[in-house]
Amino acid sequence: MKIRKLLFYVCAGLLIAAAAAFIYFYRGKIGRILSPFFISVLLAYIVKPIAEKLAARRIPMSASILIVYLIFLLVLAAACIFFIPEITTNIHELMTTLPDFITSYEKLFNGILSAIKSSKWSEDVKVLIFNQIENGTALVQRFLITLLENWLKFVVDTVKIIFDLTVAMMITYYVVKDADKFRDFTLSLLPPKWRNGLVGTGKEINRILANFIQGQLLTALIVGLMETMGLMLIKMKYPLVLGMVGGLANIIPYFGPYIGMIPALAVALTISPVKAFWAIVVFLVVQQIDNSFISPKVIEGKLGLHPVATIFAVLVGGEFFGVLGMLLAVPVMAILRVIVNKVVEAIV
Repeated sequence: MKIRKLLFYVCAGLLIAAAAAFIYFYRGKIGRILSPFFISVLLAYIVKPIAEKLAARRIPMSASILIVYLIFLLVLAAACIFFIPEITTNIHELMTTLPDFITSYEKLFNGILSAIKSSKWSEDVKVLIFNQIENGTALVQRFLITLLENWLKFVVDTVKIIFDLTVAMMITYYVVKDADKFRDFTLSLLPPKWRNGLVGTGKEINRILANFIQGQLLTALIVGLMETMGLMLIKMKYPLVLGMVGGLANIIPYFGPYIGMIPALAVALTISPVKAFWAIVVFLVVQQIDNSFISPKVIEGKLGLHPVATIFAVLVGGEFFGVLGMLLAVPVMAILRVIVNKVVEAIV
């Protein structure tokens, strides 16, 4: 009996190791295959609540999902009609004036270098400052090159993104429509004694993902609209583009608002220091409104994470996985907390 158990554990370990090696070596292809499924998870948490409300009015679930899709398409069409021309104009103006921006920053940079050279500081201090400036310049250049490469890659992959989104909508339709069937089938594959615990864990994870995805998207929309209106009030250039960037960056907890403020501040500095001051005021006021009224009502307190744990998760996610890691760090941390708690409860 012991030999059979040992043989079982050895075979299971080898299978797990082989699966891990397969995933590692073919992670790129696996990621491309699974990308529509990841998008469908996001869509499901957006579509399902609305479809369920329609289904409560005695509309069949399949028809409810199609109605939600139709509403989204109409909203998207309206956005294209009213906002795309404005965004296109803003981007065109930004690209046209970009050389002037670069020239103005170059003059400012050269002025700073001249002031340092003509200063009475010691040569050691000057060398140290110039070395740090050189390192910072090289870092900015690498960042801009990487940004350009990623932008070109994004443009090239636009067709693939549209294809993935189309497939994800099809997957979402069946996931939302047959959610109970998927759940029952999954539970049927598991031992009966595990089912109650896994159902409870699944409900908690589902609650965390729903609160995070729905809350962050709603918060980003509200913050983006407020920042756009604020930039319009101070007569800032490209308010719609800069406001949308700020709203999207707000999805990253704690650090996102400051990341989103950088493009607006960079544009404002090319106009005047006063304009830059008012741009900072707009972003700080919107951030205070978000921290005091919006996020507490929409997100905070629903994930069960302390602010210190949230900051730690965002830093770790950003260090190892970049921007995507910063976006997903908080829900992943909250899910791991639920899993660890359930395991401890089971052991104790």
